[in-house]
Amino acid sequence: MRDLLERLGVEPAPATLLQFSTAFCAPCRAVRRISAEVAALLPGVRHVEVDAESHLDEVRALDIRRTPTLLILDAEGREVRRATGVPTKPHLIAALAELLPARQPPRSG
Repeated sequence: MRDLLERLGVEPAPATLLQFSTAFCAPCRAVRRISAEVAALLPGVRHVEVDAESHLDEVRALDIRRTPTLLILDAEGREVRRATGVPTKPHLIAALAELLPARQPPRSG
C-alpha cells in the first residue's frame, strides 16, 4: 500500500486528504478548494490531488468509482474515511479532528 500511495505523491503526514479528480469535473474544483482551505487551517494535514485518468491502476486498486472521491488517510496511510461528492468544510474538519493530536491551549502567565 505504501508503494501505491508514493506513486500518487502521498508523503508521510499525520493526516492526508487524497482527492481523485478528473479534468472536466466541476465538483472536483469545489473539493480542491475546500480541501486546500482545511489543509491550510489544520497543522499536519496535507492535501494531494490525483488525476484519476492518469492513474487507472491505482484507481482500480483503491476502488475509486467516481470523481470527486476524497480519502482521509491516517499517519500510517490507512484509509479511515471516504467521501464522494463535495463534503462541507465543518464535516471535513470534524473527520480530521480524531486523527490529529489535541492542540494545547495557550499558557497563561
